[in-house]
Amino acid sequence: MNSRPLSLRLLVSTVTLVLLLGAHELRASDEGPISKEDASFWALQSPSRPAVPAVQLKHRIRTPLDAFLLARLEAKDAGFRHDTTRRVLIRRLFFDLLGLPPVPQEVDQFLGDSRPDAYERLIDRVLSSPRYGERWARHWLDVAGYADSDGYLAADRIRTEAWRYRDYVIRALNEDKPYDRFVLEQIAGDELADWRRAGELTPELVDNLVATGFLRTALDPTYEGYSEPLECHKVLADTIQIVNSAFFGMTLQCARCHDHKFDPVSQRDYYRLEAIFLSSYDPEQWLHSQARSIPLATDADKTRIEQHNGQVDERLDRLRSEITTATETYRARTLDDVLGTHIIPDQRERIQAALLIDPKERNEQQKQLIEQHAEGVDLGEDALADRFPAFGTELSRLQAAVAAEEKLKQPVVQLRGLVDLDDEPRQAHVLVRGDFNKKGEPVEPGLPGVLTKNGRRLLIEPRYNSTGRRLALARWLVDPQNPLTARMHVNRIWAHHFGRGIVATVDNFGQLGSSPSHPDLLDWLACELISGGWSQKRLHRLTLTSTAYRQSSQVNVALQETDPDNILLGSWPPQRHEGEVVRDTVLHVSGKLNRQMFGRPIPVAQQADGQVVVSDTGEGNRSSVYLIVRRSQPLTLLELLDTPRMEVNCPERVESIVVTQSLSMLNSPFMENSARVLANRLFSELPDTEIDRLRRVYELLFSRPPGESEQQAVFDFLNHVFHTEADHKTDTGGQSGQPSARTTPWIQLCLVLLNSNEFLFVD
Repeated sequence: MNSRPLSLRLLVSTVTLVLLLGAHELRASDEGPISKEDASFWALQSPSRPAVPAVQLKHRIRTPLDAFLLARLEAKDAGFRHDTTRRVLIRRLFFDLLGLPPVPQEVDQFLGDSRPDAYERLIDRVLSSPRYGERWARHWLDVAGYADSDGYLAADRIRTEAWRYRDYVIRALNEDKPYDRFVLEQIAGDELADWRRAGELTPELVDNLVATGFLRTALDPTYEGYSEPLECHKVLADTIQIVNSAFFGMTLQCARCHDHKFDPVSQRDYYRLEAIFLSSYDPEQWLHSQARSIPLATDADKTRIEQHNGQVDERLDRLRSEITTATETYRARTLDDVLGTHIIPDQRERIQAALLIDPKERNEQQKQLIEQHAEGVDLGEDALADRFPAFGTELSRLQAAVAAEEKLKQPVVQLRGLVDLDDEPRQAHVLVRGDFNKKGEPVEPGLPGVLTKNGRRLLIEPRYNSTGRRLALARWLVDPQNPLTARMHVNRIWAHHFGRGIVATVDNFGQLGSSPSHPDLLDWLACELISGGWSQKRLHRLTLTSTAYRQSSQVNVALQETDPDNILLGSWPPQRHEGEVVRDTVLHVSGKLNRQMFGRPIPVAQQADGQVVVSDTGEGNRSSVYLIVRRSQPLTLLELLDTPRMEVNCPERVESIVVTQSLSMLNSPFMENSARVLANRLFSELPDTEIDRLRRVYELLFSRPPGESEQQAVFDFLNHVFHTEADHKTDTGGQSGQPSARTTPWIQLCLVLLNSNEFLFVD
């Protein structure tokens, strides 16, 4: 008999159950009130505009954000570094906004502009460039997890229409579409207007639909005949994770199986949010990846197109029937000529059937029939046309008519976007321990309780054949009182300008995320974004005109001990170029960059050695944002330079410096060919003077002329390579297609300069 008291045995049993099931899971259906500590967490408070702090060094204040930064610096007995030179500033600005260096003429124009607002004018010119949209679209596409393929192993099926979403993002940024509208369209563009019953699909309506491609970026291995429940639930979970890391700034996915261990988010909260998307992504009535699309047509358009195509199909049926009749007639004549009249009908049919079967698939009996009665006879249309000229003429006429009718058919483009399913959404449930086979208590669409403490709940109103759930979420996201959306986006923009966010963990504003280095500045910027009509270009101008952005990258000696990581921004933080910027800049300076915008992605190819490359001519030399993002075949050069594989999404890129990067940059055919093209460009534009060629290559690559010591070192190098090459081959003048002894040193020089730190970094 057990001698322990009953109460002790109950305690032991309870502890055992907690250990087995997880303590947080026990609270999933019995949420308690949110603690004051959780409710008062900084990221969960609506942003309010703080007062701009007073500082001593008032002459260093150009924009209010300088005051917030300088106040912290002065508390450390420090200040900003001196302003950098104009040459460095224009190069920094161009790479930041366009991902490309300025051409020498642009540098000279800026250096010669003595107007007091020359820099502000330059910013406006650069922001108006279409390259701005291409550069900053890449940042957002990382957040969205954009890819042109479904993922999952070698199959990795191509998403033929995904590129329209990429183009939408580029256009939206170039047009400075307000960020709140940008969010609305991506979460619920299909619910913003009654596009099905519209008189026509205007560009605005099309944008609304294409924008929902944001919700179609997750890996999706499902296809016709394959919709495993586990995979379907994974697509839904990944989509929620992308939305979360873009707008919520908490690791909500941790609450999928149990209450969050650190943030005030319950398992019920997670499934409330999932219920919002259950009206579109329902694992129990799943649409596979290719079937889940939006017809680029109104209901009236679809009816008209269906009627038109139906009439075309009727005419095609008649034409094909005529071809069949004519073909059968001349087949009969052929068999009459070959077999005569002594073959009985049944055997004649067997011979004809054998002749129409692929020779590789004929059985022994069929082969014997043909050998005995019809050796060498061909009943194909081409053979019949050769045997009977009249049939050939008739067949050509009918086939031409079929081709003409086929061209009259009007296809309906199937956009890769998201709409609600036709059926009423089913009841959502908490899934016990995240297992879709174990439904727990029912839940209704909603938000995490900690985000609705101020009374701002989802107002869901069905509209336009949709539940209105996603639209309710989108409107809550862009509500000025929302504590997260504006803060997250200004922090993301700040991180791209300065290399580090005010909150270093740009996708995690929760308990395990970093605390903001300048919380008042973060709130001030969030309020400024909202009050400025959610204009991103306005926020760029505010940041780029600041003293903090214009200062030198030289180390701030006063902060070396107290702020070794330069979190207080007492100097400009140098940054290494992203992989796309390196590739595009190589194309740009060599003169190979194809500026064509938009359209279907550029294909890549995998070589026998496993490297993935893109054609180094014409179409292949477009900007990197237009390269196909195939999850199973990332471009090798970009992957080496830390361009992410989209397993889910990439809110923030990692940066590594490893030897394989240098080996690839020095030895890849792309870099070698680019160095050759760059050298040929120098000789073409400046055929006579070496010093002019040297100045030009430095201006193209570094936006500055070479120093005296650099000139001497370069000329010593050129002479050494020239004499080395001359000892091994005769100058061919380039007529054999090989570089001459005169150009070879310059090719080697260009390759060295393209691999220099100054080319790969910006300060």
